Amino acid sequence: MCAQEETNLDKLIAVEWDIMHELKKMFTTDLSPGEKTRVANALAYHAIVLNKLLTQKGEDSQFDDATLGDFIKDVDSRMRRLVRRDFKVWRRRLSFKR
Repeated sequence: MCAQEETNLDKLIAVEWDIMHELKKMFTTDLSPGEKTRVANALAYHAIVLNKLLTQKGEDSQFDDATLGDFIKDVDSRMRRLVRRDFKVWRRRLSFKR
Protein backbone atom coordinates (compact mmCIF):
# COMPACT_ATOMS: atom_id res chain seq x y z
CA MET A 1 0.00 0.00 0.00
CA CYS A 2 1.49 3.34 -1.00
CA ALA A 3 1.65 6.37 1.28
CA GLN A 4 -1.19 8.19 -0.53
CA GLU A 5 -3.55 5.22 -0.10
CA GLU A 6 -2.56 5.00 3.57
CA THR A 7 -3.43 8.63 4.26
CA ASN A 8 -6.72 8.31 2.36
CA LEU A 9 -7.58 5.22 4.39
CA ASP A 10 -6.74 7.05 7.62
CA LYS A 11 -8.99 9.92 6.58
CA LEU A 12 -11.85 7.53 5.81
CA ILE A 13 -11.42 5.83 9.19
CA ALA A 14 -11.49 9.22 10.94
CA VAL A 15 -14.67 10.18 9.04
CA GLU A 16 -16.36 6.91 10.03
CA TRP A 17 -15.46 7.50 13.70
CA ASP A 18 -16.92 11.02 13.47
CA ILE A 19 -20.12 9.69 11.92
CA MET A 20 -20.45 7.03 14.62
CA HIS A 21 -19.97 9.58 17.42
CA GLU A 22 -22.58 11.86 15.84
CA LEU A 23 -25.05 8.99 15.52
CA LYS A 24 -24.43 8.02 19.14
CA LYS A 25 -25.22 11.62 20.20
CA MET A 26 -28.51 11.43 18.31
CA PHE A 27 -29.79 8.84 20.81
CA THR A 28 -29.83 11.49 23.53
CA THR A 29 -32.01 13.89 21.52
CA ASP A 30 -35.79 13.76 21.55
CA LEU A 31 -36.31 11.65 18.44
CA SER A 32 -39.34 9.45 17.88
CA PRO A 33 -38.89 5.68 18.35
CA GLY A 34 -38.98 5.18 14.59
CA GLU A 35 -36.22 7.73 14.07
CA LYS A 36 -34.12 6.13 16.81
CA THR A 37 -34.58 2.78 15.08
CA ARG A 38 -33.20 4.26 11.87
CA VAL A 39 -30.29 5.78 13.81
CA ALA A 40 -29.57 2.35 15.34
CA ASN A 41 -29.53 0.81 11.86
CA ALA A 42 -27.21 3.52 10.56
CA LEU A 43 -24.88 3.13 13.54
CA ALA A 44 -24.64 -0.62 12.97
CA TYR A 45 -23.98 -0.08 9.25
CA HIS A 46 -21.17 2.40 9.93
CA ALA A 47 -19.62 0.04 12.49
CA ILE A 48 -19.41 -2.61 9.76
CA VAL A 49 -17.93 -0.10 7.29
CA LEU A 50 -15.37 0.90 9.94
CA ASN A 51 -14.50 -2.78 10.42
CA LYS A 52 -13.89 -3.17 6.70
CA LEU A 53 -11.66 -0.08 6.61
CA LEU A 54 -9.68 -1.31 9.62
CA THR A 55 -9.29 -4.69 7.91
CA GLN A 56 -7.95 -3.01 4.78
CA LYS A 57 -5.48 -1.10 6.91
CA GLY A 58 -4.41 -4.31 8.65
CA GLU A 59 -5.41 -3.38 12.19
CA ASP A 60 -6.70 -5.91 14.68
CA SER A 61 -8.87 -3.52 16.68
CA GLN A 62 -12.30 -4.09 15.16
CA PHE A 63 -15.84 -3.95 16.42
CA ASP A 64 -17.45 -7.16 17.51
CA ASP A 65 -20.49 -7.60 19.71
CA ALA A 66 -18.53 -6.91 22.93
CA THR A 67 -16.69 -3.79 21.79
CA LEU A 68 -19.79 -2.40 20.11
CA GLY A 69 -21.62 -2.95 23.40
CA ASP A 70 -18.94 -0.96 25.21
CA PHE A 71 -19.24 1.86 22.66
CA ILE A 72 -23.02 2.19 23.16
CA LYS A 73 -23.24 1.35 26.86
CA ASP A 74 -24.83 4.70 27.79
CA VAL A 75 -27.68 4.27 25.28
CA ASP A 76 -30.99 2.89 26.58
CA SER A 77 -31.33 -0.89 26.52
CA ARG A 78 -33.95 -1.15 23.76
CA MET A 79 -31.81 0.84 21.35
CA ARG A 80 -28.70 -1.17 22.30
CA ARG A 81 -30.53 -4.35 21.35
CA LEU A 82 -31.53 -2.82 18.01
CA VAL A 83 -27.96 -1.73 17.26
CA ARG A 84 -26.57 -5.18 18.08
CA ARG A 85 -29.28 -6.88 16.00
CA ASP A 86 -28.66 -4.60 13.02
CA PHE A 87 -24.90 -5.07 13.43
CA LYS A 88 -25.32 -8.82 12.96
CA VAL A 89 -27.60 -8.29 9.95
CA TRP A 90 -25.19 -5.87 8.26
CA ARG A 91 -22.26 -8.16 9.00
CA ARG A 92 -24.01 -10.99 7.14
CA ARG A 93 -25.23 -8.74 4.33
CA LEU A 94 -21.88 -7.06 3.66
CA SER A 95 -19.72 -10.13 4.09
CA PHE A 96 -16.62 -10.59 1.95
CA LYS A 97 -17.38 -14.32 1.81
CA ARG A 98 -20.17 -14.04 -0.76
